[in-house]
Amino acid sequence: MARLKSKRIIDAINKGISINPTTFDVKYIEKVLVDGAYEKVENIITYTGIIYLEDNSNKITIESKTQGTSYTTNKYKMILNNENEIKIDEKNVVEFESKEGHLKVTGAYPIIIEDTLCGYLCDLERT
Repeated sequence: MARLKSKRIIDAINKGISINPTTFDVKYIEKVLVDGAYEKVENIITYTGIIYLEDNSNKITIESKTQGTSYTTNKYKMILNNENEIKIDEKNVVEFESKEGHLKVTGAYPIIIEDTLCGYLCDLERT
């Protein structure tokens, strides 16, 4: 049975990014503990990855009986390679502008194969 190799996954992610790269500057607001209180420190980090629209298999559509009040959710995803490091928690918020609009990273899931970090799969929310 074939096994996943980390080098092949890293190469596939890098090839996908090189075909259609999206480079964006992220305004990274980090809360740092200073003198017993959190202060907001703003940093700018440049990422290169792929932003795509999730498939429609689990798309949520909310319709009311009133005409013209349909609401649909489009979930955006992002793949970053292993050269990027992204940290998401309630203290650190990552937001950026792209051609899809103003996006906020709501979750970042590492892709780990053979104890090697291959990249990140991120959930995005349009704000």
